[in-house]
Amino acid sequence: MDRREIFNLLFKGSSVNEPIVPEPDPVLETPAYLKTEQAIPVLKEWTDLPAAGHFNLELSTAYAFTINWDLNYPVKAVNPEQILSLGIQQAQKNAIKLGINREGYLFIANLTDPRMLTMDKLLTGIQLVLTVNPLGQGMSFAKLKIMDSAGLTLSTLKTMQYTTAAWAGDMTLSAPSFNLLRIEGFCEAAPAQ
Repeated sequence: MDRREIFNLLFKGSSVNEPIVPEPDPVLETPAYLKTEQAIPVLKEWTDLPAAGHFNLELSTAYAFTINWDLNYPVKAVNPEQILSLGIQQAQKNAIKLGINREGYLFIANLTDPRMLTMDKLLTGIQLVLTVNPLGQGMSFAKLKIMDSAGLTLSTLKTMQYTTAAWAGDMTLSAPSFNLLRIEGFCEAAPAQ
């Protein structure tokens, strides 16, 4: 008997001559929000505020989506003292306000990041990235992060307090000057007739 057979007898408890049959992993059903083969990809970009004053997201919040908001202050001079916020709304009173407040703190509604961003960091150019992922049972996970012009993350804020339906609607900006606004996600495929 060689060493391998001894270890097999001690630790596996089966004979050396018995074939080892791997058991299949249990198959879990893929959640509906991850099944994107029937969904239509959406990618929209703006460099200026639309004439209507708001952006129509035209995507389904049943799937994950990302909003990138690129602000480059030296190129487009705006007042850095104003609140940089982005509101996603079904109606004005139900808007989820998020962005950077006057003091330099990242916020989503009443949730504020404890790290303050200095004005010199903000004036070199920043990018806000909002990522919303459905969690199932109607809830969502939202992450708002701010990156500097080199792509380094300065601050991140996360929340799971909103439903996926709360993110549906149009989007407005309190600071209308930006370099690029990009929205990526999916919309529902039209039913076959």
